[in-house]
Amino acid sequence: MYVEDFEKRGISWMIQICVVEDEVDLNQLMRFYLEKEGYSVISCGSLVEAQTQLRSDISLWILDIMLPDGNGLGFLKTLKAQDADTPVIIISAKGDRFDRVAGFELGCDDYISKPFLPAELVFRVNRIFQQKPVKMKETEKIQALGPYTLNLSQRLVLNSGEKVDITSREFDILLFFLRHKSQAISREQLLHGAWGEEYFGNDRIVDNYIKNIRRKLPRLVIETVYGYGYRYNQ
Repeated sequence: MYVEDFEKRGISWMIQICVVEDEVDLNQLMRFYLEKEGYSVISCGSLVEAQTQLRSDISLWILDIMLPDGNGLGFLKTLKAQDADTPVIIISAKGDRFDRVAGFELGCDDYISKPFLPAELVFRVNRIFQQKPVKMKETEKIQALGPYTLNLSQRLVLNSGEKVDITSREFDILLFFLRHKSQAISREQLLHGAWGEEYFGNDRIVDNYIKNIRRKLPRLVIETVYGYGYRYNQ
């Protein structure tokens, strides 16, 4: 499965990225832009913290070379020894050609020099996933949505094993609720999450879709947040 498939299905958030960067502001900035793009992000500020994620289901690593407790190139070697197929982007403020060459020799997939624009990082991340398959656990393909079941790979909603007849847009809305459990979600957020940021129509179209979802999935708890939007409670 490739990133285009994830984006079309509204589940790029299931791609988990680990950012290893000791500069707190930069770490938070990268996390903000990657999460805005739809990715799930784990932040680490040191190699010690990063090592705790070695057995996690990380789809991509973003790794600073100069860290307070060691050299990121050594950790890159460890990552590639563990799983050569998991992509790694290394970042550095040094601008040293040796670091760049050493990184590629150790198997990194891309290199970006500080300072850089967040949009450039997002572009590089998206490009990697366009070129490489995204690993997805079998357990992630099936998700519980209250009393119902979502089959993400087949885009199906099941009620006690029976298929529920829903539209593709309704499925995208359900995925957005799944991602934002118990959160108050504005109509605008739902539009951007399910229709895409290029949609500029009336946000009241969301109300019609929620009405249909409630009719088709009567046991699903979707609360109305008056004057704002909706909240899904599991």
